[in-house]
Amino acid sequence: MTSMASLFSFTSPAVKRLLGWKQGDEEEKWAEKAVDALVKKLKKKKGAMEELEKALSSPGQPSKCVTIPRSLDGRLQVSHRKGLPHVIYCRVWRWPDLQSHHELKPLDICEFPFGSKQKEVCINPYHY
Repeated sequence: MTSMASLFSFTSPAVKRLLGWKQGDEEEKWAEKAVDALVKKLKKKKGAMEELEKALSSPGQPSKCVTIPRSLDGRLQVSHRKGLPHVIYCRVWRWPDLQSHHELKPLDICEFPFGSKQKEVCINPYHY
């Protein structure tokens, strides 16, 4: 990257790392905004970023829940689009063509699945 290009790149190293596991190539900017919003939430929780990176880097290996607070209506807004948080991040990191939460079923190991209506929601894409 040229020094001029790096002056205009505001993407944090954490967001860049997480985008490295992104699936599909559509809507790059939207995915970047979704991941950026997630990084801001996860930085407030000790070990959450590391746990997400561990899950993304070793699919199929057991991993812990990575949670964010549930909003009042359960949805998350990313750049004028509202969606369910677990669907958004499963779309970014596993299934770019995912259409709806009806296509997802939480694994038994997930302690905070979206459907459980707890105060926290697991967004680990390998828990669905």
